[in-house]
Amino acid sequence: MNAAFRTLACLLLGTAVANAEPPATRVVILDNENLIEGEVTRLATGYQIRRAVGGDMTLPTSRVKAVVADRKEAFAFVCERANLRDADERLRLARWCSTNGLPTEALSEARIAAKMRPGFGAAERYAQSLEMTAKTAPVVDPAVVQAKTETPAGDKVTDVPVIDYNSESFPLFASRVNSVLVNACANCHARDDIKGFRLTRTSGRPGVTKNMMSALQQVNAAEPTQSPILVKALMPHGSATEAPFKTRNHPAFQTLETWARFARAADGTLEPERPLPTTEPRKLPDLPPPPPGNVFGQDSKTVPPKPTKTVADDPFDPAIFNGTVRPRK
Repeated sequence: MNAAFRTLACLLLGTAVANAEPPATRVVILDNENLIEGEVTRLATGYQIRRAVGGDMTLPTSRVKAVVADRKEAFAFVCERANLRDADERLRLARWCSTNGLPTEALSEARIAAKMRPGFGAAERYAQSLEMTAKTAPVVDPAVVQAKTETPAGDKVTDVPVIDYNSESFPLFASRVNSVLVNACANCHARDDIKGFRLTRTSGRPGVTKNMMSALQQVNAAEPTQSPILVKALMPHGSATEAPFKTRNHPAFQTLETWARFARAADGTLEPERPLPTTEPRKLPDLPPPPPGNVFGQDSKTVPPKPTKTVADDPFDPAIFNGTVRPRK
């Protein structure tokens, strides 16, 4: 009898689990107002986000400003933080909406910005661009079910520990530093057998984020200029016979060093000034001194006279003979 009850209980539990709806997809708003979409789980130290593309990730509580149901609620949250009486803020909201898949809201904000400030050329041009995009966009019939495109094959973005970083450093990493690391280091550090400093060639924000988290582990927050990512860049390491960069004055290394100097600084720290080249200017060889009397720019009046050649006395000189002979009386 007890076995029958246990079997029935297991069947009922299995049926309940099978009929349970999967966790709803939520939208996470970061401190820099970027959005991450996925299944969100609240943890003691932060949030775990399970994404369909890009792998799972964990964020500390300090990076998350809000968790909302969809992108429209995220837009409402961002609007509360913005100064809606400023035309520049309205234009910024329009660009934010366009980036995050809200074209209708983007066009509305761009038009409002253009009306708030007559002659606001940037807002007017952006509104016209959005209007042209809306006219050329294909009309989707709601009765037609669109086929889902398959995600192209590529390097899998594995989960990496999330490290607090300066949000001001992300644009520099995404625009320049990621390309430097991929071009100079990915031949070795993108291999499957590399475990310490692992890079990926995956494009898009997931790949950039993964590479940045890997690079942040190689940055010394106390002494940024002594970070392993900078020290190893100037010396052969691993199986490589040459250093990625032969000199600190290489433009790519200077970009990497600039990012490392403020990547793990306090949030809001601005980008430091780029280091100046330390190589001394090349010196020309010393020219030999000009010969006497042949100086460039010297006229005939200032040329020193040529030295006279002294001639030894001639014992047969007539003048000497005439001077010694006594004249006739």
